[in-house]
Amino acid sequence: MERGYVMMMLVCVVMVVLGCWSGDGVEGLGVNWGTMATHKLPLDTVVQLLKDNGIQKVKLFDAEQSTMSALAGTSIEVMVAIPNDQLQAMTSYPRAKE
Repeated sequence: MERGYVMMMLVCVVMVVLGCWSGDGVEGLGVNWGTMATHKLPLDTVVQLLKDNGIQKVKLFDAEQSTMSALAGTSIEVMVAIPNDQLQAMTSYPRAKE
């Protein structure tokens, strides 16, 4: 099997398992979405997968305009991760401190 196919199947299995899990006190289900891949899915497909599986929160590891636009208006809460080596630089931006 092709490595990309195996990884996609693993992601799907994890999403299904998490989608079937119903824990008490859980306020929302979230996933990490990294865009560094050899076989990227179309953004609208990924967003639809998230919505179909009840994903309410997503953490991005980059803030690509196309990814942000695909998530706009979906009611999915978005958090953008800042790499550790860029944290110090972020302190000089007043808007980033908010």
